Amino acid sequence: MIEKDSGFVLNRYNFRETSLITNIYTLRFGKITGILKGFYTGKKEFSSPLEPASLNELIFYPKKSNIWLISYVDLIKSYPFLSNDFLKNKIAMTFINLVDKVMQPNDPNADVFYLLEDSLEYLEKFSDPRIIYTFLIKFFTISGVKPQLDKCICCLTKLTDRFFFDVSRGGLVCNNCVRGEVFDINKETVNVFLYIQKNKFDMIFRLNISPNSIEEINYILEKFLLYHLEYKINLKEFIWKEEGYCV
Repeated sequence: MIEKDSGFVLNRYNFRETSLITNIYTLRFGKITGILKGFYTGKKEFSSPLEPASLNELIFYPKKSNIWLISYVDLIKSYPFLSNDFLKNKIAMTFINLVDKVMQPNDPNADVFYLLEDSLEYLEKFSDPRIIYTFLIKFFTISGVKPQLDKCICCLTKLTDRFFFDVSRGGLVCNNCVRGEVFDINKETVNVFLYIQKNKFDMIFRLNISPNSIEEINYILEKFLLYHLEYKINLKEFIWKEEGYCV
């Protein structure tokens, strides 16, 4: 059966001399792998260059096999700012790479699709580290790997005073459940995580985050990504000096 959908290009590589294989995160089918036969022969059905992070309209044939035939592709949006801004390109590729790494094939999640779309839209308009925090925290939440921050992950006790983050167990622990290496964080940091988890993207810009909490957020996100997703990132590399922010 033929299907039509829209999707973000995650990656692509050449196949033989004239064809292309690409991973695309679609709205209704999740992550798919498709082959575009004769992509480099100038076929009018392929009017998009399929650059990574671009949003495209697709016509394809779902199959039981891992690779689906894509017969038509048309560009919806290309985000040209990514070609002119090295830092924003690096951030966008982090978003794209995480979606590709974490999301399983043919397992649709519309929230992931719209999070990626919103993150790229806000990244196009603003230079602000809260965009990075919002993508990462919300992506953890909707992909099923979110850290637990509203109560102790072991005994489920509600936390009100001291907060210890346990990277290996993936959340906060109370005084009685502290084992091994934990990270002492302040209440503001916990509130920032919870606020981002629960609120829409446009509300995040109301957050004023202290330098101390920025350091703690960086630590938690970096350690969590490395331990649970084997994805190494240095958030301090994402800097906008002109905006007065340093991640």
